[in-house]
Amino acid sequence: MSSIDRRLLVIGLDGGTFDVFRPLLQQGRMPNLSTLLQRGCWGELDSTIPPFTASAWSTFITGQNPGRHGVLSFQIRDRYNYDTVGTGFVNAERFDLTLWQILSDAGKQLSVVNVPMTYPPQAVNGHMITGMLTPSTEADFVYPPRLKSRLGQDYIIDVEFIRDGSSFRLRNFPSELEMLNAIRKMTAVRMRTLMRLWRDESPWDFAMVVFTGTDRLFHFFWPYVEAAVGNVNAVTKKQELDPVVMDGVCSYLAELDEAIGQLVQAAGPEATILLMSDHGFGPAQQWRVYLNVWLEQLGMLTRRSAQGMLDLEYLRVWVGRRPWLKALLRLLIPQQVQDSATDIAQASSVAIIDWEKTQAFLVPIYFQVCGIEINQKGLFRKGIVEPGEAYERLRDRIIQEARSIRNPNTGSPVVQRACRREELYTGRYVETFPDVILILDPNHLGAPSMAGRMLIESHPHPMRSGEHRQNGMFAVAGPDIEQHGELKHLRLLDVPPTILHEMGVAIPDSFDGCVMTALHSQAYLDAHPIQYQSVSAIPQRSAQNLSANEQALLEERLRGLGYL
Repeated sequence: MSSIDRRLLVIGLDGGTFDVFRPLLQQGRMPNLSTLLQRGCWGELDSTIPPFTASAWSTFITGQNPGRHGVLSFQIRDRYNYDTVGTGFVNAERFDLTLWQILSDAGKQLSVVNVPMTYPPQAVNGHMITGMLTPSTEADFVYPPRLKSRLGQDYIIDVEFIRDGSSFRLRNFPSELEMLNAIRKMTAVRMRTLMRLWRDESPWDFAMVVFTGTDRLFHFFWPYVEAAVGNVNAVTKKQELDPVVMDGVCSYLAELDEAIGQLVQAAGPEATILLMSDHGFGPAQQWRVYLNVWLEQLGMLTRRSAQGMLDLEYLRVWVGRRPWLKALLRLLIPQQVQDSATDIAQASSVAIIDWEKTQAFLVPIYFQVCGIEINQKGLFRKGIVEPGEAYERLRDRIIQEARSIRNPNTGSPVVQRACRREELYTGRYVETFPDVILILDPNHLGAPSMAGRMLIESHPHPMRSGEHRQNGMFAVAGPDIEQHGELKHLRLLDVPPTILHEMGVAIPDSFDGCVMTALHSQAYLDAHPIQYQSVSAIPQRSAQNLSANEQALLEERLRGLGYL
């Protein structure tokens, strides 16, 4: 079968969720998306754990679970020295084998635009413009390099409203209208660039574009999104919505639907169209859970003593453990000043945890997904827990105790799932992950701070009004796709092998997912059997380190977006 017979377009809506789009579809406000769904199959798409850009798109690119590609977050942790946040950034050079490489090796022509986790660009059979985690447009983010000059001076990788000169904002953002207009402009420029590339470059067999504007809109404009879809009960009475911004949010959603229609039309009637997101979305968390405080209460973590009169971190924690004083200071001191004071205290003092007397501690993974590390001898600089029986006993106790945590304000369980890391992941990187994984109720986030006496406190001032959820979205339509409507139990992990099967390419044995056979009739599957190929002999690719300037640019950008 010729390559034109297997033409496939993937449209990525970063953070897309049927919780938003289903009401719009029911109201007839997204006709192009509605047509796509009516033509084929669709359903919620279970993301990775955590439901996060870095891990989810890495799974899409490699076809592997996080235990095999090793990416849980944007940054790389130095576990031995108790680095709970990370320093260097991951990039596409760490992946042994990518979807792009497999398709290129099979002779397919590619057009890959703005997919996160693709920097630095791979030499594909076609062209690639990298997406999120590209340091800046000054970097070499286009393949082949000759195309960079043709993108236009207005091309941007991500919104710039988070910038304030040479630094990044954590608070005091520009006006809502300015931020929204930046998101709309980014999407419009992306579409113009893509249409120009498709017109001027070689015809493609496989094309993919990711729109990150959905993620940015849902992060920063969630109350408006709730109101736009008619969920008035979710909008707090104190939240005053600007009618001009409200109109702009509705216009963006309409423009997104128009972009979907243009892409489907440009792909042609014989193309298979696959629409997907990396995770879902919902309102920001309402409660903070101080898991290090919890571990302290269990006798597994010990705070150090004061180190002189100018021990700012010790003083910050001391103040935080006096509820009346903490509440008073929160009323008197602006949030931006509080954030700066925390940064200064932590930068000028040693960690508040006494590692030589601590058995376990929190490693934040992503808001409602938390890791608990066991301070094991030989793995950590000051490890005290013996490997083997003592280690397993401690893991068992943490899991058992976590399942009993309840929010005293609501009476509801806080932890949805507590398990060993090997229950969630398989692969060579599992041993580098936190020993215990806690998945909290989505209304709760795990906080590492020790500046609290109570285990659970309200979270009144989130930086962003919306945060990620587990279930993304999936839809597919095409000449050979059955019109089954809604499907259940769809997984992000199964999308890469499904793409290769649609393209008539053998699936590597390094892939963890399965082909979504429910998309096709049995007659089609009999005529197009699933094929596999062995890639076990492919060596691991060496990682390309980013320059110090690129590292700094990425750190500031991600901090400004609220990811760090």
